Amino acid sequence: MSDGTDRLRVALVGDYPVVEDAIHAGGVQSVTHQLAHALARRDDVECHVICATRGVTEREVRQGALQVHFLPRLPLPRLATARLHDVPRLLRRIRALRLDIVHGQGQTRHGLAAVRCGLPAVVTPHGVIFVESRLLQRHGLDAVGAFKRALMDRNEREVFRRARDMILISPYLREIYGPMLTARTHAIENPIEPVFFDLPRAPEPGRLLFAGTVVPRKCVHDLVAALAALDRPDVRLRVAGPLVDPASVERVRRCAAEGRVAERVELTGALTQAELRDEFARAEILLLASREETAPLVIAQAMACGLPVVASAAGGVPHMVRDGETGLLFPFGETRACADRIRRLLDDPAWRARLAATAQAEARQRFHPDAVAAQTVAVYREILGRAPR
Repeated sequence: MSDGTDRLRVALVGDYPVVEDAIHAGGVQSVTHQLAHALARRDDVECHVICATRGVTEREVRQGALQVHFLPRLPLPRLATARLHDVPRLLRRIRALRLDIVHGQGQTRHGLAAVRCGLPAVVTPHGVIFVESRLLQRHGLDAVGAFKRALMDRNEREVFRRARDMILISPYLREIYGPMLTARTHAIENPIEPVFFDLPRAPEPGRLLFAGTVVPRKCVHDLVAALAALDRPDVRLRVAGPLVDPASVERVRRCAAEGRVAERVELTGALTQAELRDEFARAEILLLASREETAPLVIAQAMACGLPVVASAAGGVPHMVRDGETGLLFPFGETRACADRIRRLLDDPAWRARLAATAQAEARQRFHPDAVAAQTVAVYREILGRAPR
């Protein structure tokens, strides 16, 4: 076991891109990637990543000082294989590495492996599964959706029951989980790519951006309705992200047609990281209309590069954005209020610049991966200081 002066052997157990820098599985994958590399840059940490994913053979990849261990998942529905196949394989690899501490990312297979491994461990919950899982059951007779919801909720409950320490990326998690949260908690926000802190901005007039996956929780159709209510033919919306839910995509397109703004709503589909950064560079305002969020990375990325934010005051978003100081918030679902916030920013470039500058000034200490890694290592050492030798 390491003491306060030894080099720590750490494993992040979480989603990691199969192709380096090709982030395709959302925020958790990006967080694991950025934190792993920040930890590996430190002299006092030997960092491993253990990832169960599809499309790989079992292999180890060296990325600088970082060692990545890929374990293949079965080509079956992910909820069906998590407990019977993925978690046992993750546990075998964890135990073979002779680690000091294990850090699980999320409340699915990787989080389950972290809390079951028998070593000192900490888990970072991502999302609020018991809320998000409700969207899987589209109606009362949807038996498949109900089964998926039950499996997801069961996994989350076990992670929370077994975890002794948790890193909370937002105060919102303490509010929403209440008595379910029994672990010791440590407040550390998510890291983002360092490149966003120095991203050259070249905003184009009237260019609005939604960046993320088009799924029911994101309510992208509300942004389309806000664009229609704005009634400004010089303003357009770029929807930049994977189109994984056909029903959500159809709703966006139908809303655009009904609002007579179809020619001003562009759905890009999945983008490379370079293409996504270009979207941030060229947008005037970042928009988010979600019904549920914990600590969306797109807001941290926008703050870091000086892109003004207009977002729904849902979940943990008000803990990231101070309304009127580092961005603007509107009540969830109130599309005319969203349109009003957009109009105010578009009509007042000086105020827009002040909001962006204030957000950018505080983003580096909150979201830079080196700052997040330093706080995380302090948590590791605190946990190990309590662990029996």
